[in-house]
Amino acid sequence: MIARSGECGRRAIRALAIAVALGGAVTACSSGAERARREAELSALRAQLDELRKAQDAAQGERTKLAGEVKALDAQQAFLLSEITASKESVAQMKAALEQSDAAVRELRAVADEGQRRLAELAKAMPAPADKSGAPPAPAETLFSTAMASLRAEEHGRAVLEFAELVERFPQDPLASSAQFWIGEAYYRQRDFRQALTEFQKVADGYPQSAQVPEALLKAGLCYRALEEPERARESWEQVTKTYPTTSAANQARSLLAQQGGKGRTTR
Repeated sequence: MIARSGECGRRAIRALAIAVALGGAVTACSSGAERARREAELSALRAQLDELRKAQDAAQGERTKLAGEVKALDAQQAFLLSEITASKESVAQMKAALEQSDAAVRELRAVADEGQRRLAELAKAMPAPADKSGAPPAPAETLFSTAMASLRAEEHGRAVLEFAELVERFPQDPLASSAQFWIGEAYYRQRDFRQALTEFQKVADGYPQSAQVPEALLKAGLCYRALEEPERARESWEQVTKTYPTTSAANQARSLLAQQGGKGRTTR
């Protein structure tokens, strides 16, 4: 519309300029009153020409202003598009992180549930406070029962001290290997994975014939995973499946290896 208005203005100016020129030529040939009339018309045409020129200048200024505003809008649109793209990427990253977090929570919940299940089984298998003759329980059994109660109450520090006392005072007792395992479990529940790993390894090293060894190796692998050492975790779980293939710990280790997939493998 601005371009059409400018073109019409230019045409009008050219027409007026021609009329002014023709008016000048006619004026030179006219006489008296006719000449005065021609000069008045010429003056009017010149005034109209000046107005049209002013209108054209104003239209040109408005056109320049609008062109600048259009450029500003284009720049703003480009900025908004880049912001939208960045926001979409940020949302995608947050969604991926949330999905990973949910998966990790599910795995930890499964491990916790399994620990509670084993704790319940072990509690059922605990010896009674006294035998048929009415004799009091052995000191190791008393310590173990007290430590398990502390662990159930989530008093992990006290449980560690009580289990450690049992291991120190009664290293040959059948309950010593179980006490050592639960020391590692107490640290694991406190997310002290490095110390838990040390305690679980003591089960395998100090009590190689214990039934707690497969479970200790399984939990050692979980500690390695939490410490971001996937290859060490894989080695621990593979040891469980190869050495103790029929245990429940081996079944869990196979599941964990399947979840890990190819991650953590090294080329030998």
